[in-house]
Amino acid sequence: MEISFFTTLKIGWLNAWIPAFAMVLIQFVYMSIYKEVGKRAVDTSWYTAEDKRNAIISALLQVALLVLSVFVPLKTGTAWFWTGAVIYAAAFAGFIQAFYDYAVTPQGKTVQCGIYRISRNPMYFFFFFGMAGVCIASASLWLGGVIAPFALYNHLIVLGEERYCAQAYGQEYLEYQRKTPRYFLFF
Repeated sequence: MEISFFTTLKIGWLNAWIPAFAMVLIQFVYMSIYKEVGKRAVDTSWYTAEDKRNAIISALLQVALLVLSVFVPLKTGTAWFWTGAVIYAAAFAGFIQAFYDYAVTPQGKTVQCGIYRISRNPMYFFFFFGMAGVCIASASLWLGGVIAPFALYNHLIVLGEERYCAQAYGQEYLEYQRKTPRYFLFF
């Protein structure tokens, strides 16, 4: 079977939108269950002008990923699909765990429990890898062309959040930052 990385774009039921929108749905579910945590998670009052620009570009790229996913078929029955599905499933589980760990941490404290013991930014990490899994499962360079700048702008947002957390939580966060990788394991 031949795989074309520049898939013909067409709307379909078995397209990449299914897993892509599931990642976003998790965010809304947690924010509706844990309303105060949701408010804390989307608080951007500390953003600098550069942070706002990065967040807007990241949000536009996320919307582009979601819209494009409606038109990109999954490559079911291929090694691409199964490889992407495994990556996506692991990322989806990690993403849910990251939201749970964030939700159970009291306000005013650095989130350090659960999966946050091995990554300071598991929500960003797992969302990116979930979307990368979708990209692989669809063997789509269309999605790959959007996911690369999306990763860059999410990294810029993380740098701003780390600056904010260092100011807001002081020594507690700096110690956490010293001992815990930014994303996962070694990076």
